[in-house]
Amino acid sequence: MATTFYQTSPAYGSPAAWCESNQAIAHVINLHRTKLQHAIGLAADIRQGMERLFPLLDELCLLTCRLCPNPCCIVATVWIDFRDLLFLHLSELPIPPAQLIPNLNEDCRYYGHRGCRLPRLLRPWACTVYLCGTQVHNLRKKPQAIQKTFDRNVSAIKAQRFEMEAEFVQIIA
Repeated sequence: MATTFYQTSPAYGSPAAWCESNQAIAHVINLHRTKLQHAIGLAADIRQGMERLFPLLDELCLLTCRLCPNPCCIVATVWIDFRDLLFLHLSELPIPPAQLIPNLNEDCRYYGHRGCRLPRLLRPWACTVYLCGTQVHNLRKKPQAIQKTFDRNVSAIKAQRFEMEAEFVQIIA
C-alpha cells in the first residue's frame, strides 16, 4: 500500500527553524565557497533570467492584480522552499525576516493592500512565475515572439534552479 505524504506545515515555518536553516545554509556556503563557484554562477544566471521576466510580469500584474476579487496571495498556500533560500544565499541577496506563512492556516505575512511587499527577487519562484487565468489570457494576446521568449526564460530558470540545487548537494555531500 502506498503512503501519501501531506505537508502539515511549511518548511522553516517557525522563527527558530527559519533562523537555524538560514544560518546553516550560510555556514555551508562559506565553508565550500570556492567549490560552489558553478552554483554561484547559476544563481547569477537565474537572477538575470528573472530580471528579464519582471517587466512583462509587472505589466500583467498591473492589468489584473489591483482589481482581482480573489488574490492568489490569499488563496494560495506558498512558502519559500530550499531552492528559493539557496538562490537568495548564493546570490547574496537579503533574506526575508520570516517564512511567508508560519502554518498552512495562515495567509502570507508579506501580502499588503497593494500586493506583495517583498521585492520580486526575494519572492519564492512559485510566486514569481505564477500567472492567473486572466494573466495567461493577456500573455497569449501578446506577439508570439514575446510568448516564446517568456516560456523559454521560465524553462531555463527552472532547469537552472534544479542544476544549482544538485550542484550544491553534490558538493556538500
